[in-house]
Amino acid sequence: MIVLKKNRGKSSLPNSETESNLSTQGFTLSDFYRKCVVLIIDGLGDLPVSGLDDQTPLEAAHTPVLNRLAASGLYGLVDPIGRGEVPNTHSGCGVLLGVLPGETSRIRRGPIEASGAGLALEPGDIAVRANFATLENHVDGLLVSDRRAGRITSGTDQLAAVLTDVDLGEGVTASLQPTDQHRGVLVLSGPGLDQAVSDTDPGDHGDTALVQTCQPKRAGAEKTAEKINLFVAEAHRRLNKHPLNEERVRSGKLPANGVLTRGAGEIFRLEPIFQPNGLNVAVVAGCNTVLGLARILGFEAVTDPRFTASFDTDLDAKMRAVLAALDSKQLVYLHVKAPDLFAHDLNPVAKRDFLERLDKSLQILYDSGAIIALAADHTTDSNTGVHTADPVPALIYDPRQVPGEEPTPVNFGEAACRNGSMPRRQSHDFLLQLVRMMEN
Repeated sequence: MIVLKKNRGKSSLPNSETESNLSTQGFTLSDFYRKCVVLIIDGLGDLPVSGLDDQTPLEAAHTPVLNRLAASGLYGLVDPIGRGEVPNTHSGCGVLLGVLPGETSRIRRGPIEASGAGLALEPGDIAVRANFATLENHVDGLLVSDRRAGRITSGTDQLAAVLTDVDLGEGVTASLQPTDQHRGVLVLSGPGLDQAVSDTDPGDHGDTALVQTCQPKRAGAEKTAEKINLFVAEAHRRLNKHPLNEERVRSGKLPANGVLTRGAGEIFRLEPIFQPNGLNVAVVAGCNTVLGLARILGFEAVTDPRFTASFDTDLDAKMRAVLAALDSKQLVYLHVKAPDLFAHDLNPVAKRDFLERLDKSLQILYDSGAIIALAADHTTDSNTGVHTADPVPALIYDPRQVPGEEPTPVNFGEAACRNGSMPRRQSHDFLLQLVRMMEN
């Protein structure tokens, strides 16, 4: 655990030993921080695309607000985890939310999804991140023709209803809870379960691949691997003839006739770096993963049916929710998922267009007087649809430190950030710098 050091000379902030004295005077440690908004734009980073004149979607987008924030503040490249490391959503977002880089290995996707869905895991339960997928029978097993079942957006509750309390034998039962779009969480309950098992999801390969056999990663996990394999087979059997899937096929849609699993884990707790400093934090999001992380870290999770983890999210409503949260919180995160989805779907033009839409919605935050920071959990390459180890564009705008003269224009994007006003650093150091700027 790192306690942020406060070095402010004569007006230095009281430490935790004087917190009780502050409370009797009507103050808390959080009163000594300025308001700040952190934008986590999922999959913001990208690589040059030939169809965009060899620019990235961000570079090709018309983003006057982001350009103004960067020109009047600090901007540069940030490595979400470390140089050369390929992050995922939960590790990349986790560090930006205050998880120490060395603790990211403890973050398991399954328990996060369970937390986001409001499920209370019991000791010994194993939660596994799940995808509804389109599978085909193959001589060598089940073939994955679409890992996301065409990004199914409705009816998953009906599909999951036939996968509740599935008896897997030896006292083990399994239940699938849908979350957002094709995503869900599988919870296994019973004696002798172990989180150390491999994924059945083959991941993004561009081409079709076989469902992987779940394997134990250590002695004692054989039973859990066996039960997950049984569930995957049983889920395909039950979903393949489900009336909803038969209707989807008739209407030309991909059937969601299988379940892929990854990120098995037990319930865990993490302490963010903000906790000993008394910062009040809220997270505005529609993504179940990010909401789950927020709850595990002890933050207030702010969501609404209009906040989706997809292209149709209501950005203006999200911005208003951020402003409302700033009334009682010092630090408010806003997570936006859609740019990552467009990159995974090899659609850089749509990613560019969404970023332009996002930029327009940011004016209300620019006018709020709060410090504004922007970063991303990872780079998602629109050419291949996969995460890469490339750093992400980032910025910090402090309205109190706007230059008096007209700043040099900036086209905020990957190329500009390579030679930006902020040296390249890791997300953790980026976050520490930001919190220090929040000190009054």
